Amino acid sequence: MLSERQLKLVEILEQRPCSLSELARQTGVSSRTILRDIDYLNFTLSGRARIHPGGSAGYQLDIADRRGFFQLLQRHDNDDRLLAFLLLNAFTPRLQLASILNLPETWVADRLLRLKQRYERAFCLASRPGQGHFIDEPEDKRIILLANLLKRDPLLIPLPGITQSNIEKLNVACRNIDAFPRISSEYLASLILAVYALRNQLTAAWPECRQSSLKNAVEQADIYLSNKAFRTLAGLLEKQQQQAMTISSDTVITLLHSIPGITSLNIIDTQLVDNVTGHLLRSLSAPVWLPENRQGSMNNLKAAWPAAFDMSLHFLARLREKLDIPLFDSDLIGLYFACALERHQNERQPIILLSDQNAIATINQQAIERDVLNCRVMIARTPAEVSAMSLEVEPILIVNNSHHLIDDAQQNVLTIKNIITSAGTEQIKNFLTTAFIRQQPERFFSAQGSFHYANSADESWRSITAQICERLVKQNHITQDEAQRIRSREDEGENLIVNQLAIPHCWSEQARHFRGFFITLAYPLQVNNEPVRHVLIACAAADARNELKVFSYLASVLYGLPPDVIHGLASYDDFIALLKR
Repeated sequence: MLSERQLKLVEILEQRPCSLSELARQTGVSSRTILRDIDYLNFTLSGRARIHPGGSAGYQLDIADRRGFFQLLQRHDNDDRLLAFLLLNAFTPRLQLASILNLPETWVADRLLRLKQRYERAFCLASRPGQGHFIDEPEDKRIILLANLLKRDPLLIPLPGITQSNIEKLNVACRNIDAFPRISSEYLASLILAVYALRNQLTAAWPECRQSSLKNAVEQADIYLSNKAFRTLAGLLEKQQQQAMTISSDTVITLLHSIPGITSLNIIDTQLVDNVTGHLLRSLSAPVWLPENRQGSMNNLKAAWPAAFDMSLHFLARLREKLDIPLFDSDLIGLYFACALERHQNERQPIILLSDQNAIATINQQAIERDVLNCRVMIARTPAEVSAMSLEVEPILIVNNSHHLIDDAQQNVLTIKNIITSAGTEQIKNFLTTAFIRQQPERFFSAQGSFHYANSADESWRSITAQICERLVKQNHITQDEAQRIRSREDEGENLIVNQLAIPHCWSEQARHFRGFFITLAYPLQVNNEPVRHVLIACAAADARNELKVFSYLASVLYGLPPDVIHGLASYDDFIALLKR
């Protein structure tokens, strides 16, 4: 079995490359021990994935076979086995869990607490004196939770009478069932296994099962289910299909229009409606309360498109409010909004191309406009023409593609000689994304609103954000309404944390540009199970598309740094210097 430390190493490297010293610091052992762990992990992963040194970036994890990698880790992850045994029993004493898992009781006590924190948004883990621990959820949800675990690994726990042969036969049989078109055969098989595992605990009354194809599939797999178990299985599937029938394109359009601020963005198109509708239909037909816990962090995407993920929170809140449908995968819904925002960035930014050769100027103009979205290229033959054009339009970039020297007073100049290749257009893209932020970060991040907050070692995240917001309101840097939005968003649990820097933010109705305030903390803390060293409060208008790039630039800078650099930031000046790198 992999140790807790080795599993933690994998978890860290799944998020980003990490130096040997940082891995040692985060796990509390020597670098030599980390190297031994890496050798053992590479042996255990046996081709599914490999950890190797990646130069200046540190050690990194390359996954070759994602499904095999996840299943292997699941078998080494005692959290999943612990949860499965809790689902299998009405009550389970801690001593019994320790005996079943063959682990110390103190370890089980610690893991129960971690399990509660890890899945607090998905289900309620409770305990009753004298009886033990249990999952405090309705029967149908407990079946789905167990099915989610068994879908990841059908052999996670021993089920009497179930072998690899039964599972293979069941998967084949489920592929021939067409009564549930939105449910994959793997999900259907995992639901059958979950009902089989809980067959002696079923209490809910369901109508008679009329699904002969379902019964045939179970019989073909040589699995026995009682009439009551069949009724539960069929009833649960019918209930999920009925929930899915409440969703239509018209329903989604109505919900989309109810999201604050979305109308001004003009992003509600057919593709967004179809994507969100299809996702909801799949999610309701086959609920996933325990997604692949190692699917990778979406923090980099949230940092690049925070408006999209905030809109997804509002959308799901409206969905629960109007239809009483329990969904919480705002991450995936957020991806559809991010795609819609990307599709509708239609402003054509002016770029001046200084070139004294007609043929090269024309082909370079076409190359830039083809590969760099939302730009129009204006050709200038001489530096004087560049100056004259700059008076008429404010170019976002000047590309010097000539032998001329451009006046130092001109800003945002990039020199690329000869015919511009794909590498050259990548230079232009990167420059456009970051130049206006990198050159004037003080425009976006105010020195007056940045300060040191002397939090106590045990102060809660809610208290910290409340006190910081209150101070910013008193200083007239943010409004009371903005402070309330920031606090509400943080309380919802969708905290944006980029490489140990927490970024509480909101979308403002104020006609003001992006405002960011850097706050250092006296003590680090855990927020949503992630370490936080310092805080960046941000307010932005969602319709100021250019300013949304500030978040993307922040993410690119912060993720490229080791965590100890973030930890070492002692002031606002340190933060600004970091952005100007």
